[in-house]
Amino acid sequence: MKNRRGFISVIALIVMSVLMTVILYFESTTRYEHLILNSTKNNIQSYYLAEGKILMVLNENRYYKNQLLPMINEYFRSFPIVKYPTHIKISKEDLILGDTKDIVKVRIVDKDNKKQLKLIAESDFNGLKVTVTSYLNMVNHLFDLEIPVLDRKLIDDIYEKQLEDLLLNIEKNIVISNGDIPNTLYQMNSSIFSDIVLEKSGNNFQISSFRKNMTEPYIERFTNKNVIIILKHTGEDPINFFIQNSDENKDTINLSGVIYVEGNILISSDFEFKGIIIIKNGEINIDPIIKPKIKGIMITDNLVNYNFIEKADIVYNRENIYKYGTYIPRFLDLNMTIIKSN
Repeated sequence: MKNRRGFISVIALIVMSVLMTVILYFESTTRYEHLILNSTKNNIQSYYLAEGKILMVLNENRYYKNQLLPMINEYFRSFPIVKYPTHIKISKEDLILGDTKDIVKVRIVDKDNKKQLKLIAESDFNGLKVTVTSYLNMVNHLFDLEIPVLDRKLIDDIYEKQLEDLLLNIEKNIVISNGDIPNTLYQMNSSIFSDIVLEKSGNNFQISSFRKNMTEPYIERFTNKNVIIILKHTGEDPINFFIQNSDENKDTINLSGVIYVEGNILISSDFEFKGIIIIKNGEINIDPIIKPKIKGIMITDNLVNYNFIEKADIVYNRENIYKYGTYIPRFLDLNMTIIKSN
């Protein structure tokens, strides 16, 4: 009888041991799964916090217009000796409690001979640190097609609607803002003159502007070879923009920058230009004895003819386009291609 009781006690101990082992196993597994779940939640939360900082930089004016855009403009406008952007500081009010990572690093990198914006953000959520990196195309791809003359009649059909939209946007929004143009550029923004004459006068340049009923032209002189010239028409008649020299002066007119004309350009002197020329609703007439040189890009629309392509030496130049492109609406077209955690 005693042996039987002892046997039962041993069996009970074995059963209890097995049960305790099973209970401890499930408890350990549950605890481990809980830790994994918390870690996964923290990792996801930390990722979204870092991603959110990048999205704030791209979408909120206090970061995009006040910090990021000036950096990008300065980078392009300083070509070829560029000033690289560094970082953007996130306000404490935009950080979740406990997250001290308030810097979004800003880099500009080359890919396939084009510029990409690289934004790097970090976050720290419950001790779990995550780094998120995004890459964005920067420049409207129409400017990167390596085509010297962009015109809806000359480009592939797949780009026609895109170019039409770009031209409409430029026509509507191109404007000179005094706070946006450095002192190293001469600027002219006119919609009140019908005839504008650009010529070289000694070491200076001179622009004479005429309109009906004016007895004397309005004259401006400048020395800067970098220019932003925007000539819009207000009536039905197109503007006439003359690039010429006096009989005494045979020097080449050598300028860089942006020229936008709603009307006609008439070139009768040696002319070299680096940058972007945009002509709408007019004609480009070139004296047969000269051959202007343009290094950059021309964008044309609704021209009378395209004889100027044969008469001018027009060479696509990405560096000159990038240097002056930020003065053109829709030149910058940030488009995210990748966002990932490291």
